[in-house]
Amino acid sequence: MEKKRRIKTKNILRVVIWILILSFVVICVCYLSWAALFRPAPGNQPELSIKEKEYFNEMEGKEGWEYVRRNVYNIDKSGESLHQRLVNLNKNYAYMLCVEIEDSVTFYSLPSKTEDTIALHLYNHIIHKSPQLKKIIIIFNYEEDLNERASIGHSRTEEYTVRGKRACEIKIRYGVKTSANKEIYTYSKSSMLKSPIYLV
Repeated sequence: MEKKRRIKTKNILRVVIWILILSFVVICVCYLSWAALFRPAPGNQPELSIKEKEYFNEMEGKEGWEYVRRNVYNIDKSGESLHQRLVNLNKNYAYMLCVEIEDSVTFYSLPSKTEDTIALHLYNHIIHKSPQLKKIIIIFNYEEDLNERASIGHSRTEEYTVRGKRACEIKIRYGVKTSANKEIYTYSKSSMLKSPIYLV
């Protein structure tokens, strides 16, 4: 009788231990899955094509142009980001190109049609006139150091919506961002419209 009781007790302990182990595994999997949703995915951007690399290297070779980076993201019908972890190039998307400028002389001497030229080249020679491309954003940034704890960020942004075989420019923004003692103040001029540029 006592032997049966021991066996029964051992079986109960085994069941309890297995339940605890399985519960721990389930909790770990759930936690890791939850954390992954809020962690930036390092590989969520499409790999740069050969033409992109060549074009970006060419741009970075210009005097005062420090480095170039691009970001592709899916957008809804109103042109807003869907904030998806993975980019689907078979759905509507925006192509954002950001150029960091080294000094104020280069930044303020940029020709007025620089963004138009870049947008045209991207659409015709880099993106290959993808029908899913709905927006192109070109950004020039320049950060001016005031002292060890303060700086001013200058930006120049132009956005283009792609409709058929032309890109209609909808926004031009010139902004200044000041950072001092970890406090950030922003200023930007009002947007203005320009004539559409033709992509063919």
